[in-house]
Amino acid sequence: MLIHAISTGSRMWTRQVEAFTDHARVITFDARGVGRSGNLTGPRHIRDQISDDIAALLDELGEESAFICGVSFGGVIAQHFAATHPHRVEALMVVDSYGDSRPLSLSRAAWLASVYAGSVSNFLPRTLLTGLMQQAYRQWPEAAAHLADAVRSLRPWQAFYTRNAINLVNYLPAITLANYPVWFVLGEDSWWRSERFATEFAAAVPRAKLIRVPDSADPTPLCQPETFNDILRNALIETGHVKND
Repeated sequence: MLIHAISTGSRMWTRQVEAFTDHARVITFDARGVGRSGNLTGPRHIRDQISDDIAALLDELGEESAFICGVSFGGVIAQHFAATHPHRVEALMVVDSYGDSRPLSLSRAAWLASVYAGSVSNFLPRTLLTGLMQQAYRQWPEAAAHLADAVRSLRPWQAFYTRNAINLVNYLPAITLANYPVWFVLGEDSWWRSERFATEFAAAVPRAKLIRVPDSADPTPLCQPETFNDILRNALIETGHVKND
């Protein structure tokens, strides 16, 4: 089960679907407010809504549980799903995200304030947002093209609600108590404080494997798809989801 970054939709997983469909059942979807899915039912309980959608999708497909992988926004949703539906998680991979964002230090409080303030950027003109994406990801052309395209179909209020719904979280107690394998993958050129969040996650969840990806930013599956596929393939082999050919 692959859970996309904020507002990007399932199309961001094209490289992974191509790489793994012949070896495993690969499930992707558009979260509420994105792509082919309808809107959120409101600004409240968004993480619950999407996590319950994942459970319902697994039910529809006849799958009791899955290897859950989420990137950025999807990493938060993956952890929420793991916390609320732990029996349905066989393994967890969190990419370019965070597990505990409570303002327990000045740097955390500053980061939290910045993301709340930054959520209003969803209402900027799409041409401006498109240009900003292309400039920010100019060293990763594939990511730049995909993210610019995602911005063109952005639903501003849906993105605003979703962004604010994932800012303040703490999933580390639930993940620490669980017994499934955990990976935390980090693009080394991601947003400020991402490295700190990663090391805090690894320290709180001793069994978690922390993997840093050079020359990559959030979202790593778009910036360094081949490297990410190698990481995911190794994790799937380790957990028995694909064979080691």
